[in-house]
Amino acid sequence: MTQLPSPSLEVRRALLSVYEEVMWLAGRPNVTPGRARAWYTHVMAESVKRQVRHFTGQVSQKAVAAGGTGLRLEHYKRIQTTLTKLVDRHQRENRVDPEEFVRTLLEYEQVHIVTVEENYDAMRAKGDYEQARIVLVPWNAIPAARQEELWRKMLRGKVSNAKEYAPMAPRGA
Repeated sequence: MTQLPSPSLEVRRALLSVYEEVMWLAGRPNVTPGRARAWYTHVMAESVKRQVRHFTGQVSQKAVAAGGTGLRLEHYKRIQTTLTKLVDRHQRENRVDPEEFVRTLLEYEQVHIVTVEENYDAMRAKGDYEQARIVLVPWNAIPAARQEELWRKMLRGKVSNAKEYAPMAPRGA
């Protein structure tokens, strides 16, 4: 696994702004911490995911064998649950700690490639891959043709470290 990305100053500012927005939402009447957190995971993540989402180099056996459709980038560390708890705790403690939000977000924006079915199995198992019967395979153990397909469909333009997994140009070309 490679080192987690250090966001640019521009991305860092965007994440700090998202924290302010999430916490403002959390303070509104009838807005739960989960709904406030959704501002990041379902709205704002789209604008920063290429800079902060990090592929671990792990793909499930079923995803390797799948025909190319029905795959997901799975946040195996349970980003939604973790950020919801962080928002709830900050709100209850009247705490303002955007740095904790950014650190947590960067750590939890790590993904594996799994099938849609496995994604739901992992959620039901609360992230326990053994219980969900998800077996991971390292990227370098995947045939080159499948790596290329997975890179095009799942990584290119979607994760910060996609270049590390890009297919190599044919030798002598």
